[in-house]
Amino acid sequence: MRLSEWCAELAPTEFILQAGRLYPHISLYMANFASAQLGAVLEKLGRVSERTFEIPLEADRFAGNDQGMFELFYRKTEAVTRLQEDIIAGLDPLRVGLREHDPVGRVLAAHRLVAPPVARANLDRHGYDEIGELFRPHITVARFQQRDQQVPSGPLPPAESFDEIYRTLALCVMGEHGTCVEVVETFELAPPVRDRQP
Repeated sequence: MRLSEWCAELAPTEFILQAGRLYPHISLYMANFASAQLGAVLEKLGRVSERTFEIPLEADRFAGNDQGMFELFYRKTEAVTRLQEDIIAGLDPLRVGLREHDPVGRVLAAHRLVAPPVARANLDRHGYDEIGELFRPHITVARFQQRDQQVPSGPLPPAESFDEIYRTLALCVMGEHGTCVEVVETFELAPPVRDRQP
């Protein structure tokens, strides 16, 4: 969040991460669910968390994109990929339709018609494009109003200072820009076998 605040000092932003309002997160799946399905969604996520060990992730690099997003990317590992696959297998059957907009604001129904083949196939099958070869675990730190805003690397902390063991899975309400505006429920991932009590 401090890094996000620094981005806002650098140039005007669309959003920055804020305690209790816009939560830092790594998106694994984005989908619409009917209110009546909330219990089923929570049950599926609870089961996923019970069989998933905590995931160590190594931060790889910072990068901006042509949509003004400034992001911290993590190395894609078998463990985090398997977690995404497990979540999608459980939640995709409960999904309702296609989300209206993607995080950069494109209308998904129109964007899928011109999206690259892999992205289009993911949208058609799961309603979410960043799956499989397109999955790049990351935290969006901020979004700049000027879409081609450059961030100087000199003042940035080393990416590896964001290495972390991820222990919490959460269901969140998604806001504009792919932000997490409300945490609905959290689930603790299982500790490694060596940490378990006999």
